[in-house]
Amino acid sequence: MSGNPCAGQTVSPLAELELILGCHWKNIEEARQKAETTLEQLSKIIEGMPSADTSVIVHGSLARYECTQGSDLDWTFLVDGEANAGVQETFIEIKKALSKESIFKELGLKPPGEEGTFGALAFSQPIVLFIGGEEDSNSNTTRRVLLLLEALPIGERRVAFDRVRKNILKRYIDEDRRLLQKRQDDESRRWVPLFLLNDFARYWRTMAVDFAYKQFDRGNDGYALRNIKLGLSRKLLFASGLLACFWCDPIISRNGNQEPSKQSLINCLDTFLSLTPLERIALFFTTHLNISESKLLRETAKELFCSYDEFLGLLNDSNKRNRLKKLRQDEEESDEVFREAWKTRKVFRKAIQDMFLGGDSPLRNFSIERGVF
Repeated sequence: MSGNPCAGQTVSPLAELELILGCHWKNIEEARQKAETTLEQLSKIIEGMPSADTSVIVHGSLARYECTQGSDLDWTFLVDGEANAGVQETFIEIKKALSKESIFKELGLKPPGEEGTFGALAFSQPIVLFIGGEEDSNSNTTRRVLLLLEALPIGERRVAFDRVRKNILKRYIDEDRRLLQKRQDDESRRWVPLFLLNDFARYWRTMAVDFAYKQFDRGNDGYALRNIKLGLSRKLLFASGLLACFWCDPIISRNGNQEPSKQSLINCLDTFLSLTPLERIALFFTTHLNISESKLLRETAKELFCSYDEFLGLLNDSNKRNRLKKLRQDEEESDEVFREAWKTRKVFRKAIQDMFLGGDSPLRNFSIERGVF
């Protein structure tokens, strides 16, 4: 299994932020511990199966280290090499191993979603080469963006994953023609990779549109739970991706010694995206709270992480989770569980808005000039 993405640091960004704010996020910690245990067990199940040019990758809450009771086992068998009969045989073997009913019972997980994006075979060529255009289907976009924002290889074989992710980043950076070019008027550079930023934004809007589609396709089945997830874990994913693009600028990352080269940006993104979404957000706050006395920024950080901690606690409560899964849309206003979840979603939404657009936020001008217009 891959190790903790913060293993090279003495203190993780989350732990450091807890110290700065004087908080302890119990549910975030428990979800992380459950994820670590589950990932270890899954790695043992597929031990020896993938080949040198393949990786088994998990997505969703497991990749975010936010595993709760009833989390989905979303996984992909990524192939970055020659396609042959042996690859198909290995995929079938892995699929059988990860589809046993005993796994879901013992680990408290659910099978991949019915759309077919996960629990599937994926080849690197279309993921890397088809960015935009008719060939870039919803599934292809999802696989590519999630390889950057929400993916973790399990087992010993992670070379294919690392290689494909770096090739994806190289495509985005190399083809952003005006990135790092000096402006004639003031000699400044554009550090923010807009090609990448726009694809993250496109994926966020796709998730929002797909939410409406699933409501139409499935009716009330799981509507309320999807609604709350859209406003919290899905929004967190987009926010962490937007932040990754802004992090390329030394003003935000506070890396004044960074060499202005496209390779340095690829390395910066690769390192930053190796953190979980919560860790990316936490790293931003720890970086700027250590140099700022802003009470607003401090309060924003506290509200963001406390509300997300409440969200994970709700998901890990099987009674509340099942209630939200079964709740009909016309029952929302009178349902106590939904009102509690909706309040948490509102607090998180305001914190995200203040993080990017608040008057004291270092991200405000970046968000307006690059993220909106």
